[in-house]
Amino acid sequence: MTVLIVLAALVVGATVWFIAWPLKRPRVALREGTTQLVQLRDRLLVQLNELDVETGDRNMDPAVVADERRRVEAELAQTLKELERCEENPKADRQETRSLWGAAVIVLALAVPLLAGGLYYVTNRVTLAQLPEVGGATAGLPPMVMEMVARLEQRLAQQPDDPEGWARLGRAYQVLERWEEARAAYARAHKLAPNDAEILSAYAGFLVSENPGDPSPEAVALFRRLHQMEPEHPGALWVLGLASYNASEFKQAVRYWESLLKILPPGSEVEPQVRRAIDTARGQPDPAR
Repeated sequence: MTVLIVLAALVVGATVWFIAWPLKRPRVALREGTTQLVQLRDRLLVQLNELDVETGDRNMDPAVVADERRRVEAELAQTLKELERCEENPKADRQETRSLWGAAVIVLALAVPLLAGGLYYVTNRVTLAQLPEVGGATAGLPPMVMEMVARLEQRLAQQPDDPEGWARLGRAYQVLERWEEARAAYARAHKLAPNDAEILSAYAGFLVSENPGDPSPEAVALFRRLHQMEPEHPGALWVLGLASYNASEFKQAVRYWESLLKILPPGSEVEPQVRRAIDTARGQPDPAR
């Protein structure tokens, strides 16, 4: 049970692979004073959509598009953070708030670059695994958001040799709880770029999310490959430790998790949980005896 609790804190579904702002407060509706923020959010969504069009049409220098995308993403993240602060009565309409956050998560899934390893240990944020209601709220999402997903689908149909695009689509499908399509998109991305550590991290993490307590051999194999490429990848260290623990290779599990402890940032929220996992593994009887 201890290991499963630690796993829930560390293995974050998609690796996922994307971030949403905290939802620790009661669900609330928007105040009237947030109108300008909502309008700004919508304008930023349009800009991201236009940048995706430019990427597909290749009308702009890719470096210029990348710089502009980073600028828009940063402004969007700040806008979403300010919207979160605008609280109202906790009894306000939950559907409106759920739709807002569903849109935010999908946009971030489409826009934010993959961060190999970093998404496992981002403090003061939540991940898809902690947003159980977002996926079921797609019916209330702004049409613009779903249009962004559809546009990416269309672009990939015309330009199928884009591994990063397939990874972005996989993340979007994951938020939408379209699991089989997410798996296929991630697999396509990995096939196109088998040595891309970020895509490998995203795909492996998605596979782990299918059975986080006992990762499949396929997921473990991908994380083993990732560990070879990036020995200090935190997600790989955790999952390989878990796989060793499940195989009763407790000493090996401890070695992986101790390596993980060494690279965690000071004051990491997950450090106590990793230490408990190590203590649990050390307390297991040696199967060789």
